[in-house]
Amino acid sequence: MSVSLPSLEKQNLRESFFELLKDFSTFPASQNLFLVKFSAPGNRKSAIPDILTDENQKALGITTGTKPLGINQSKSVYEKYIDGNEYMYLTTGVDLTTEKTSVGHRGKLINGLLPVGPFMEEREYPDTDLEIQFSETNISFVDTIIRPWVQMYSIHGNFDDIDLTTTITVYFIAKEQLTTRKTFSSVLFGSSGGAPVVRKYYVYKDCIPYDILTANVAEYAGETTIGGAGTRWRFSTYDVITPINGKL
Repeated sequence: MSVSLPSLEKQNLRESFFELLKDFSTFPASQNLFLVKFSAPGNRKSAIPDILTDENQKALGITTGTKPLGINQSKSVYEKYIDGNEYMYLTTGVDLTTEKTSVGHRGKLINGLLPVGPFMEEREYPDTDLEIQFSETNISFVDTIIRPWVQMYSIHGNFDDIDLTTTITVYFIAKEQLTTRKTFSSVLFGSSGGAPVVRKYYVYKDCIPYDILTANVAEYAGETTIGGAGTRWRFSTYDVITPINGKL
């Protein structure tokens, strides 16, 4: 018995895969090269809500004592890194939005007809699955800014007269635009010859923190450890944008 196998038209598979490495669009992306930017929504000047102050926080009745909580001083420390330098370099991790659509076959009679399918059943739009992790520093951004922000949101909610929102943009970047390399060998082995470029970015509108994760996990160890704190954010809408030749 003879077996006849079809031939593959593509002769050189290795060169075909290397062609992907020569094109910026199909070059493997770095998953951990990202920057997070906080922006002031609307006409507000600061990305951190103006209502977030020691005085307004004490008025909630959550805290005790008469000493300042340190919110005002912390805002003066961190606003220059958020609004002045544009990017929040204390961000060490992000977990972005998911999409889920349910599709199924329905096996019941509708008006005497048996539908076949598949049919779209539902689309889940989770508006609370944005997670951002911040590095823990000597003046804790999570404890002095995010924590009272969450507490204020739990009391006031989110209305026009009390603006607790901010805009968050997550930029994913490539090390450089590969077309700046002169030869194919320099793509894999050459020195860097171009500036970083944005390969995609997520824009989240009306963001408010509502949950703090793993903020109080601490234990003695042989060496000093540097940790972080995760936070969850609610938002209203989001966009995923892929620029072409977008300079960072």
